[in-house]
Amino acid sequence: MRWGFVLDQDACIGCHACTVGCKQENDVPLGAFRTWVKWIEHGQFPETRRAAAVLRCNHCEDAPCVEICPTVALHKRTDGIVDLDRDRCIGCASCMQACPYDAIHIDPREGTAAKCHFCAHRLEVDLAPACVAVCPEQAIKVVDLDDPAIRAELRDRKALVRKPERGTKPQTFYLGADPAALDPLAVDGSRTLSHAEVPDPLPAFGTKEARAVYDVPKPRLWGGHISAYMVTKAIAAGALLCAAASAWSDNLDGPLCGVLSLAFTAVTLLLLVGDLGQPRRFWFLLTKPNTRSWLVRGGWILTAHALLSLPWLVTESAALAILCIPVALATAVYTAFLFRQARGRELWSEDRLLPFHLGAQALAAASAIGWFLGEWSVLWLALHAAIVVAHALWPQPTPGARAGHHLMLKDPLYGLGVAFALGAILLPPLSILSFACLDHAYVKAGQEVPLS
Repeated sequence: MRWGFVLDQDACIGCHACTVGCKQENDVPLGAFRTWVKWIEHGQFPETRRAAAVLRCNHCEDAPCVEICPTVALHKRTDGIVDLDRDRCIGCASCMQACPYDAIHIDPREGTAAKCHFCAHRLEVDLAPACVAVCPEQAIKVVDLDDPAIRAELRDRKALVRKPERGTKPQTFYLGADPAALDPLAVDGSRTLSHAEVPDPLPAFGTKEARAVYDVPKPRLWGGHISAYMVTKAIAAGALLCAAASAWSDNLDGPLCGVLSLAFTAVTLLLLVGDLGQPRRFWFLLTKPNTRSWLVRGGWILTAHALLSLPWLVTESAALAILCIPVALATAVYTAFLFRQARGRELWSEDRLLPFHLGAQALAAASAIGWFLGEWSVLWLALHAAIVVAHALWPQPTPGARAGHHLMLKDPLYGLGVAFALGAILLPPLSILSFACLDHAYVKAGQEVPLS
């Protein structure tokens, strides 16, 4: 048996009973939603029409939230339900970035993730999920997707799923839904709601095919901690490269660069831990790891980076220097693979230049550090500037990625970052300022494209 939802939007009256029933059954806090109703409108008065869509977790067959979760708090059950173990969750919010459907939130009381779990506690005692039980029109149905008759009916009635192009194989199906209600980019980006003049805080543009008149705004999840961590990580990687290069250079001070590398690695780890909803559970990354998650792999790389920084406090070795180079570059680059796992954020997950961009940041940071010590390379700074320009001009493969890229280029900080990257060719320390501006604009823009 493999459970799935069928939402009949021809029967739905948009009454929000499912939202209220879910909140009551699962003690969902104010301002958070496991299921919600979105209303859109087409046309201009008096020729208008309204459509509703019930939005929630899709219990995907290929669930990106399960893949990225670093502690296996999110897992897929044998009956197809994507469930969450709050006792393992560290509140990193990576699952929220991976979900293309905005179906996960952080519970402000617990600091852990929360989502629809199909009311599994009710199913296990032969009761329908709360949303099904309260729907006055029986517009929400629980079905066994292993039943050939169900699959045939869904096929015959041309059931839709949300964002099939993201490859997650959603297990929540819509009958009679307005496609614009399921596509957030089909909605006018002003997103002014009918019940209040409160614009959505995520100012992404839409195609203006429709307008949202009732919706649940979703705030940005990753902010200054993440962009700052990218900057400190680049500096740590650059310092370790300088420490390695000191084996062949008389100008570079290996022990000093080792101390710098270790210090910025420590700051990087503190920023990562400080951004967790449950920072005391940080050790779960080591004791309960999901080895597929690049959060876990990144933790291993940062640990190796810190350990390799220590020998430079006492000695210099050509063999050790050779080992430090790939570890330093891995420290710089692994975030690109973490962002690629964030499949909900298309600017990040579809970005094939990001590994080269982050690697070039490490080389530019090494040049900035070396400039103070009398040994630096204009070549690495020029390479960084060239990749920054290429990143700005690179064509984006999907509508969501194009929307995010457009917003990134509009950000004044991004333009300033490009200017600093070019100026760093003449004054290397400006490269650090370019990292700060570019990374902040990139992290912000990736989250400004609405997912629901």
